[in-house]
Amino acid sequence: MEPRKQQVMTTFLAYRNTLDAHYDQRERVIKCSRDITALSKKMVFSLLRITQDSPEKVFKDVEFKHNQVLELFAKMSKEMQGSNAMKYNRQATPGIQEYIEAVGLWRFLQYNELITKKQVLESLTIESDGNATPLVSVTDEDYLLGISDLPGEVNRYCINSIGKGDREAVSKCLAFLRMLKEGVSLVLSVRKYNNLEKKVPVLNSSLEKIEKAFYSMTIRECEMENINPATISPSGIAAECNMDTS
Repeated sequence: MEPRKQQVMTTFLAYRNTLDAHYDQRERVIKCSRDITALSKKMVFSLLRITQDSPEKVFKDVEFKHNQVLELFAKMSKEMQGSNAMKYNRQATPGIQEYIEAVGLWRFLQYNELITKKQVLESLTIESDGNATPLVSVTDEDYLLGISDLPGEVNRYCINSIGKGDREAVSKCLAFLRMLKEGVSLVLSVRKYNNLEKKVPVLNSSLEKIEKAFYSMTIRECEMENINPATISPSGIAAECNMDTS
């Protein structure tokens, strides 16, 4: 083979190997992200059982699943060193956002507060050679999109609490979503995030549902306070309705 053709072949083989390595690495990040997403969803499902099981049992189960998620992040971290952190951020971000939603719900149920970006990074930090290093980088957009998914899960928790007659939990959900809406609105007034704007209607819908539920519970409580126990008996009901009991 002529030297020039040999040089061209060598160059293209190098390009092929580089592209193959890139696509293989990209697929590994995508797989880790999908596994993180699936396990984070299981964390959410476990947390929503808090209205049925004891908080200690629920949080212990979530802690176990959280350790499994960290193992997946450690695996993905190997593929996202240096410039690869931003290079493969698009492939990693679905899992990161789902994780933020899960730990955000966990934080809300434990401490009744919104998780901060700093706390998210701390939950993803491991000790290595005496240095604390986050397993992956979390962008502002990752954080905002992650917490903006919280309203749907908070709404489900609220519905379960209504079934238990837990007025305090409903009130807590209402205050949390109002605070979250205020924060999201403030962020969007300063900077435009298209994906975040798309989630605002869901936030508004969840907030409206919880407001209606809370108002209905309050009205029912007021009505019950004004009911005369004597009217609960059959004779009392008949007297109220001017009916003949014979």
